[in-house]
Amino acid sequence: MSPGTLVDAGAHVDAADLVLVPAPSPGLAVPAFVLGSGTGRAETMAGLDRQSVEVSVQRPGAAMAGIEAPFVLFVIAGTVPDATAVERAAWFLATHPERECATGAVAGDAPAEPLPSALMFLLVRTSAAQAVLGDGAVTGEAICGALALGLRRATQRGAGWVSEPLISIAAAATVLTGLDAQARSAAEQLGLTPESIVDVASCGVSGLPLQSLLPVSPPPLRARVQPCTGRRILFMPQGFPMGGYTAVNTDLWPRIARRGHAVTTCSTEIWRTDWRLNQIRAAAPDIHHPHAAVPQGAVPAYIDWLITSRQIDAVVMSHSFLGYHILPYIRARHPNVAFVDWVRTEWFEPHMYGSYSTMAARWADDIDVQLATSETLVRQLVQDGSRESTTRAAYIGIDTTRWKHTGPRHAALRTAVGAGPETLVLLFSGRLSPEKRPALAVDTVAQLHAAGVDAILVVAGNGPLMAATQAHAAAAGISARVKLLGELPEDKLLHIYSAADIFIAPSEIEGVSRSLYEAMAMGCVPVVTNVGGQRELVVDGTGTLVDPFRTDAAAYVDAIRPWLNPARRAQASTAARAHIVSRFDTACTVDTVLSAVEQAITVRPRHGPTVTPRMAEELAVMSLEITRRHVSRSMGR
Repeated sequence: MSPGTLVDAGAHVDAADLVLVPAPSPGLAVPAFVLGSGTGRAETMAGLDRQSVEVSVQRPGAAMAGIEAPFVLFVIAGTVPDATAVERAAWFLATHPERECATGAVAGDAPAEPLPSALMFLLVRTSAAQAVLGDGAVTGEAICGALALGLRRATQRGAGWVSEPLISIAAAATVLTGLDAQARSAAEQLGLTPESIVDVASCGVSGLPLQSLLPVSPPPLRARVQPCTGRRILFMPQGFPMGGYTAVNTDLWPRIARRGHAVTTCSTEIWRTDWRLNQIRAAAPDIHHPHAAVPQGAVPAYIDWLITSRQIDAVVMSHSFLGYHILPYIRARHPNVAFVDWVRTEWFEPHMYGSYSTMAARWADDIDVQLATSETLVRQLVQDGSRESTTRAAYIGIDTTRWKHTGPRHAALRTAVGAGPETLVLLFSGRLSPEKRPALAVDTVAQLHAAGVDAILVVAGNGPLMAATQAHAAAAGISARVKLLGELPEDKLLHIYSAADIFIAPSEIEGVSRSLYEAMAMGCVPVVTNVGGQRELVVDGTGTLVDPFRTDAAAYVDAIRPWLNPARRAQASTAARAHIVSRFDTACTVDTVLSAVEQAITVRPRHGPTVTPRMAEELAVMSLEITRRHVSRSMGR
């Protein structure tokens, strides 16, 4: 495929076709013993066949003698590892020489009970496994427990813990319960507590300042790459916290994968990393969380490994503080890789980042193409120093075939939230955090009610101001008119939009709210602040923009007043959806992002690095240290 050729917009690769296949690369396959022959063995074998590195499953009853690979995997039948589990566990052992084995949680579980994981999935240094098991045949379902106990007793250290889940599906409870009882009994006989068998604290944020990057050699793995007809793209977001930022990413990247591109995802910060992540996993399972597997000083080496082993053509970043600061380091090592950045907001992080748009513009010399979620933000980037020729708008878009509502407002749901046929239902959908100003939405309903308008507020979302919002409604005497629904899955959120009349978002700052796209596509009339690029969505006849410097509810009451007329509201509802369908469907977003990747490959700089190697490393160290201090501060250290 030539650098200037786009994949056919109609091309489609089914998720089932994106099976990882071997690619010629240095390293060794990881020997794996599947323990037990009960139900679930086939699922375990299939999970090992989908690993991001090559795994060689040993025949039942095979011996430890003769194994030359540095690591060996033991997994109980019925346990299905995450697609990158073996690779991430191997990186843990490669960067934690004091540990002999590694395990990790089941997806969706808290790490409060780590012992069951060690009984299901254990990656062990081959020399350590041979020392405990000898050279004989490997049989029986209790091998993981025996290894974990033996190594704990011999080294005085528990199994290392990879803090993002390594196990997608746990073994059968009937089998696991028996193994757990055996392990606990054996631990007590050896004078050990069950909790000491796994050391959950073995991977986390260090209390010591970072002064240099770790000189890490990648584990000797035989990596696999996804077959594709398009580009090989490394996506580097912050992470996957609850909110519009993640909703966009988890919708977009599966679509890009299904266009025939190979997508590898690497989160770059130490925050919640799992919200809606299964949406990406279903189409592009090559997902990595370096901070959860290696010390901070080794994170750049892990990213370097991903680019090399996946034969990456382009890196797409979004709001990645670390990504910006390691650009010189990575570009020097990969001069043929193109870099794209996608800025979604001007939001200012006072304790750490500063403004995303300002930071992105400062790194323009190391970014080949910069995207922004509105023309307004494009102009801001250019004003701050980005190149006009390579800075363009990429609206986040929405799937208007899914986000649609064609009938009357959902009567059953309106009844469930206490709304009658004539009640005006206002919806606040999003994170309950200071910049979203949910109290203003509560005050607006209070004033409407005081003015004789039958209005209620439905709040769909969660966040640090959840309890404060509830208390604010109580203090205003309108608790019965404020329905706090918490965080909702997308299918339920669709129904909530279909029951609402007005979408209210009194945010202090936004790029363009993802919820605004959703609301307008569903025919809700928007009453939102005139910030970021929201004026590009809320045009005449579709809703009302409010001055963001107005912090009084009266401004929002005035903005809602024209839409109290049902006929006028119905016209605005139709116009709002039509505007989204005509310009902001997600297919347009996919096309724009892929076009930006091709442009970046075309304009990729051919000149040398922008800073010296020592300065490039210092920038990487600085960003990792700032992140460490920020996390330590948030943990009260």
